[in-house]
Amino acid sequence: MKVFFLVGSIIFTVLILIIAFQNFGSTFTGFTVFFTEIDANGTLIVFGISLLGIFAGGFYFGFLNSLLKSSQEDEEEPGGMA
Repeated sequence: MKVFFLVGSIIFTVLILIIAFQNFGSTFTGFTVFFTEIDANGTLIVFGISLLGIFAGGFYFGFLNSLLKSSQEDEEEPGGMA
């Protein structure tokens, strides 16, 4: 589960960075997402990027929560059987 949260948080963070750096100096009239220009309302674009941030934050929280919690599932029982 730790790997799932780590990979998910990395993917969403990279998506946010790709979208942000492709549009660093542009206006919302020629907004670029994966080399495709989109003519959209600026508010909807901000909400979309915020939604990606919410998903990335959820994955970060899940990853850090799974790292910090010490559960019996992750520990191996004597004899190798759970």
